[in-house]
Amino acid sequence: MFFKLNQHRTGVTILARILVFMTLFTTTFTMANTSATHPYQLIAKTHSSTQVALSWQPPQDSDWVSGYRILRDGQEIGQTSLTLYIDSQASSNSHHTYQVIAFNQENTITEISNTDSVKTLENDLNDGLSNGSIIRTGVARLIDVCGTNSIDAVPTESLDTCLQKAIELNTLPKLLGDMKAYVARLRRQEDKDLINLGMRLFHSKSLSENYDTSCSSCHTPAVGCGSDALSMSIGVNAQVQEVIGVGRTDGALIPSVGRNSPPICNSALWVDSMFWDQRIALREANRDSPVGRVSTAKIRTPEKEVTRKMLTDVSNTDPLRLLIAQAHFPITEAAEMGDPQGHASPQAYREFIAQRLQTQWKDEFNTVFGDEDISFLHIARALAAYQASFLFIDNPFFDYVDGNLNSLNEDEKRGALFFYAGSGCANCHDGAMFTPERTRGPLYPQIGINAVDDGTVKNQFRMPSLLNVGITAPYGDKGVFPTLERVIEHYNDVTTSLEHFYSGVETCNLPQFKHLTQEQCKEVVGGGESFILELNAARREESDRGDDAIVKNFTPQEIRYLAAFLRSLTDPEARAGSNEINVLIPPRDGGPDGHQLNAVDNTGNAL
Repeated sequence: MFFKLNQHRTGVTILARILVFMTLFTTTFTMANTSATHPYQLIAKTHSSTQVALSWQPPQDSDWVSGYRILRDGQEIGQTSLTLYIDSQASSNSHHTYQVIAFNQENTITEISNTDSVKTLENDLNDGLSNGSIIRTGVARLIDVCGTNSIDAVPTESLDTCLQKAIELNTLPKLLGDMKAYVARLRRQEDKDLINLGMRLFHSKSLSENYDTSCSSCHTPAVGCGSDALSMSIGVNAQVQEVIGVGRTDGALIPSVGRNSPPICNSALWVDSMFWDQRIALREANRDSPVGRVSTAKIRTPEKEVTRKMLTDVSNTDPLRLLIAQAHFPITEAAEMGDPQGHASPQAYREFIAQRLQTQWKDEFNTVFGDEDISFLHIARALAAYQASFLFIDNPFFDYVDGNLNSLNEDEKRGALFFYAGSGCANCHDGAMFTPERTRGPLYPQIGINAVDDGTVKNQFRMPSLLNVGITAPYGDKGVFPTLERVIEHYNDVTTSLEHFYSGVETCNLPQFKHLTQEQCKEVVGGGESFILELNAARREESDRGDDAIVKNFTPQEIRYLAAFLRSLTDPEARAGSNEINVLIPPRDGGPDGHQLNAVDNTGNAL
């Protein structure tokens, strides 16, 4: 749909006339493919207290487009011929709404784009080097915050007062401000061309030994915030390479990848380590490392060659360095993407993979790096930039912390209050990041190929962030719990939960294994049952805490409140189908060399 308007009209008049016209004639002019008629996938990102970055997709068949008019809060603020725009005159600590209209040389304009809204930073005094994590000793008690020991006894009219007190006691406004400044800093440093190259590489099977697996085989943007919805991933040798999630199988009973696939979302927020077992981490001792603060400490990895390259070729102030290091390792995992045996070293295998791209990818690398010579470090940097762009921190609970008391319903408010004052959850999942970036023992049931003696040298795993946890099931380092309610029940009484998990053959309740018999599910468990039950018993014996201190005795209602709160930590834009997720998925055109993985679910629907 196109409109021809006087070129002297103001932005407000333009918007008003378009909206009136569309209201009057919606039925007549409904389009089957709206992306063909106007700019679409408009995304706004906060860069500072006064700066907002906009990006969008042009109308299809857009050769006629001369430029775009940018609207902020309904008023035209500028024009550009690009599909990028930086608004440098936004108001600080304010919500702004943006739209875009395309026009041609005759001043004929399209329908208006979608709308996107952001809130700018309060000020630019924060250096953006703290991610909002914290380790706190002791948590608030409900009776101190609200005068009662029962969350159900808190009157509805007192909920906001009590919850706001708990929020202040936990310094959440300050920590959320740290996280927002951290994310804004990362977004200011984004390189669109590098991210696009990383996206193409991430979804390319050319990075695998046999051209059958891509990074997105286990980390699909539209599934679980960049995961695969499986308890344990299926990497190489999948029977149908494009199928992601439930239904992806290599025909074996026990998955060859022994851990749950962590979501990509917010992976750039981690400042201390990567992977469940922290095998990539900074060399500072925990006691010397400031929690949640970007550090220039030396990095360590499982390979001397990679560690050396990270120290010599990557600056210790590079915001991508942990992710660059991380990108080296899935490619050399035989079960995930490829087996380096037969090459002089894993690093030699990586360079072999890089050289395979030389012919058909050189133009893409030359555009980004100004060099047609493809090295694996260039590949790792591009992959890191793409993963770092998965930033999803705008959720209803943070809106509440920001002052919107209507962003949570009553169950979510009770859950938040109980989370911070009464349940003990905030002992580990504190701060805006909801993790101190530390490890903790394997409290979860252990199953699969890595069921025995997994994790760090102390059999521990990194405590995950709870951001977007509502869409990242199944949960735990082995993906053993299908719902948040089951996770909370587990922490309510860990020993009883472990016993029930195995005696009830709960492995068969997991979507990945529901088709198995009980005997087959027990095979999937392997030696995990005896290992974790014995380890749990030994640690209880060593502990100076009695059973009464360990068992929480949550009521079913309290579990429901906590689960409701945890779901409020999900950014709506992290869900499948959002503009923000869709722009992270490449066009289904095969990629530079025809080896792109175009993900589908087990019924063939595109992901």
